[in-house]
Amino acid sequence: MTGIAYANNFFAAYNVAQQGVTIRTLNLQQVGVIPTSHPVNGVTAGPNNDLYMVNQNHIYNYSVTGQLIKDMNFPDSGINYTDITVRGNRVYASYNGTQQGFTVRDLALNQLAFYQTGFNINGIAAGTNNDLYLASGNKLYRYGTNGVQLKVMTFPDPGIVYNDVAVICGRLLATYSGSQKGFTIRDLVTLDQYSFVQTPFVIGGIVGGSNNDVYISGANKLYNYTLAGQQIQSFTWPQANLVYGDLTR
Repeated sequence: MTGIAYANNFFAAYNVAQQGVTIRTLNLQQVGVIPTSHPVNGVTAGPNNDLYMVNQNHIYNYSVTGQLIKDMNFPDSGINYTDITVRGNRVYASYNGTQQGFTVRDLALNQLAFYQTGFNINGIAAGTNNDLYLASGNKLYRYGTNGVQLKVMTFPDPGIVYNDVAVICGRLLATYSGSQKGFTIRDLVTLDQYSFVQTPFVIGGIVGGSNNDVYISGANKLYNYTLAGQQIQSFTWPQANLVYGDLTR
């Protein structure tokens, strides 16, 4: 995560039975919780020990102690923000509904630019070279932060649905569901696949760990996997109808 005080933790959004964000150590132990009055579609860590969350036509900024700093309510109620990511002093949020694309905002959530894509975006992740990665259907996209499409990868199986993306250790991670379930590990520039990991469950969110590993969510469970696909540890919340979603560090 970006904030130094929380470098050894990760955050997991949860919905349905309860809604908010849990703060957990890399051993999956809960050390804090941020209950919210709204569902959390996407969550990302900011640079000031804070978090950004999206739901419907709202983008929220919270402190990691749970204080609401800002609620940006977009005037078009038909907009649905699907995911959010931060790199440096910029916030990027994907949206669908009455419009399809992503917005570029400062840390105070003032809009600086927006770009229409013409397709629904399920997940968005900031890259390391003024670029972004988008997941949509059976396609993964690489865009410049100026809205220029740089690369698109179309998986040959149209039954695959890419849901979430993350950048770790010079690699792109993308989760998928539909005809197959798991996550793929790909090149940041070419989007060529290096390897993939099949899972027996649909993944709600993914984030990189600190030792060539990842954390993923599925239903009321949180998992820690190696990039080679070995499960290291897992945690199950006692409420079966609590659903973990997006993850961030």
